[in-house]
Amino acid sequence: MATHVKFTVTHYRRPEHTHEAFMKWIVEEHLPLAIPVLKRHGVLNYSLFTTPADLNAALRANMGGHRSGWDVADFDCFIEYTLEDVKNIAEILSDPDWAKSVEHQDDWVDTSRALMSVGYITPYLLESGEVVNVPNM
Repeated sequence: MATHVKFTVTHYRRPEHTHEAFMKWIVEEHLPLAIPVLKRHGVLNYSLFTTPADLNAALRANMGGHRSGWDVADFDCFIEYTLEDVKNIAEILSDPDWAKSVEHQDDWVDTSRALMSVGYITPYLLESGEVVNVPNM
């Protein structure tokens, strides 16, 4: 069974910024500085899952009858890093170029609300439609 390390971070923007301006800052200012660091330290995949308020509102309205006890997460984005090894996280965070890539983070990110998680990812259904890692399928 193939597994990789998945490191995730949720971010809320600071209230003085719009969701659109926040995402623009991440993509146009942060990522050009961050991606060389990520590549240098063995990041296999980086994904930015954006969660605009209008989609969250629609989800909240449509899911009420299906999952009444569930809440809708209201963060602005969910960042996913796929890594070979958990040690890659420390390598990234200690890289001086990473510090430059997050130099203006406190101007944009409400870091008091950021959430991190780390674990293992095992694929079961691929984009191709292929089922993998499921016994007897």
